[in-house]
Amino acid sequence: MAQFDLDLQKPEDTLNAGQIIRIANRMLFNINNSIVTHNERTAYLALQIAKAQPMNKYCSIVNLVILSLFHTLGFFRPDLLYGETPFTSDIDFFSTDKKIESKYMFSYYYLEFMTPLKNDAQALEFFNLPFDENLKKYIYQTDYKSIIYMCARASDFLRTHPDEKFPADINELAPNFFDPIFAETFNKLNQNNALIDKLKNTDYYTELEYFLYRVRFSPEDTHQLLKLLVYFLDFKSTVTLTHSINTSCYALSLGKRLKLADNDLNALFTAAIVHDIGKIATPTRILEFPGKLSPEDMGIMRYHVNHTRRILGSIVSQKIFNLAFRHHEKINGKGYPMHLDGSELTNAQRVLTVADITSALTDNRSYKGEFSKEHTLGIINKMTEEGELDPSIVQKLNAEFDKIRDEQKYLQTFLKVDFSNVLKEYNDYLFNDADLITQNIEDITQSEDTETLEEVEALDEIDEIEELGDVEELEEL
Repeated sequence: MAQFDLDLQKPEDTLNAGQIIRIANRMLFNINNSIVTHNERTAYLALQIAKAQPMNKYCSIVNLVILSLFHTLGFFRPDLLYGETPFTSDIDFFSTDKKIESKYMFSYYYLEFMTPLKNDAQALEFFNLPFDENLKKYIYQTDYKSIIYMCARASDFLRTHPDEKFPADINELAPNFFDPIFAETFNKLNQNNALIDKLKNTDYYTELEYFLYRVRFSPEDTHQLLKLLVYFLDFKSTVTLTHSINTSCYALSLGKRLKLADNDLNALFTAAIVHDIGKIATPTRILEFPGKLSPEDMGIMRYHVNHTRRILGSIVSQKIFNLAFRHHEKINGKGYPMHLDGSELTNAQRVLTVADITSALTDNRSYKGEFSKEHTLGIINKMTEEGELDPSIVQKLNAEFDKIRDEQKYLQTFLKVDFSNVLKEYNDYLFNDADLITQNIEDITQSEDTETLEEVEALDEIDEIEELGDVEELEEL
């Protein structure tokens, strides 16, 4: 087995914490831009309050801002229990109903077990309860909660009352819900609407972006954050999440065997992680459609590379950007979106293309099982003969396919996380509503067919994939 030692500290070849947070935020923007705008306004206000009024010594301004940006994570996932989608625009963020409380609780568990925030995420537990002076004495996270809740109330007032004057005293928004110290700080900073007026233009966003630009974590914590860029895809499509992990592993295996330089390996691995994040803007019905896509839907699917380009923007290095954006280019110039030929594609970019296709063929999908070694290599070799793929890379894949496949379980440890703690804690929390859960599941089962007629017909049409056009569609999916 090849040896792997990724140096996650090289700035041009990997992502730092600030870059990851900004990319993750842009990903969520493609699920519900209204909620993200609310979070960004909340984070900006929270930053100003914390700079003016010190929090508990165990609190961190950086963690406060991150908590503010992601405190509504639970609103971005489909909620089968309550029959809600993440595209809802009319949201009562401060309702005490179980369905709203549960979204903050999911955010709490997700951020606690999936990010370096750990115990600080407790700030979101029972987020919509009034301020309690006694809790503040014993639970330091109360300062986080107090600031975020108050600033979220201010942000939501602008959302729901855009033409009304903001109160001179923020306590009018929710009497007895705010920490008096932080409320007083807010009122002082907002004299003559100084804070609120900034939220009405882009000044606040520029300042928030600059703050995030400078955020740095330890290499270990940064790598844990990096996994968010993969696991946020699960809010849209589990298939895409799995594919991103597998593509990253294949890319690293192939790159190592081709003796790419360490900096190229790091950039390749990082770019493979984010190469499909644009699919978060692609409709789920297309991402997980169990058959041949229509020409119109194929066009929508192909546009995911442009979404990736937009999300990564100027955040990442040019090397990582080009690797991710060009993963559907072919050396004969028949790829997309730029129709570049081999003279314009680096070795690392060619490796990512082969890794992406290998993953597409060997992954289990809702409409296909894992392809055998012979079938996978047969398709890839045919594509190589057609001039699409680099023969030297495919030769390595042919020669060491079994070893590369064996390495997958080891390499996946770089990206896979134990999500069971999130599910366990969240399910324990929901257990009190077991009767409600049972009834809602029965209602959903009775109101929706498990397979639509369209899906059944599509499944009937799926045959063994032989033609290159069909391979291209599989690669997209």
